[in-house]
Amino acid sequence: MNESIILLLFYALIVIVLAFLIKRRHKTEHYDELQLKNRAEAYKRAFFTIIVLLCGIIVYDTCSGNTLPPFVLSGLLIIVVMTGFLVFAVYSIWHDAFFYLGQSWKAYFGVCIGVGLVQLIELISVISRILKGGEHEDNFWNLVLSKVSASAMMTITFITLAVVIGIKQYRENKICED
Repeated sequence: MNESIILLLFYALIVIVLAFLIKRRHKTEHYDELQLKNRAEAYKRAFFTIIVLLCGIIVYDTCSGNTLPPFVLSGLLIIVVMTGFLVFAVYSIWHDAFFYLGQSWKAYFGVCIGVGLVQLIELISVISRILKGGEHEDNFWNLVLSKVSASAMMTITFITLAVVIGIKQYRENKICED
């Protein structure tokens, strides 16, 4: 079976699970004042990270003298957005503001591992197609950077989130045992 169809089915499954979790979450979502304050700080850090990265792209594009091709720009924008999300999520997790009161972290941990592994498989697939060489479609090389950057950044983001959630829960469990 074509790997694109498998990935599409897996993404559809993830979207359905996330929709179910979000629907159920809104009923029980309660953050205390400190969590709301920390979430606001996380949003602020993510926002300014995105602004700084976009300014870097603009400065590079202006100083280089050549306009960035659309496929390069789309790859860079994926990196910028995912970096902003990663900054928000990691800051929120470390400051106990990502999960609302009484929320289980296990579902997020599982989703992060699942999506991270699927993206890692996609990244390896794209890189293996590049390394094989041979005949490629005309637009293959135009899309390589955006596909590689998207797969790499999604892999980094979700595996990093799984690691951060795992470390945070391990530390909290260790503190509770002491």
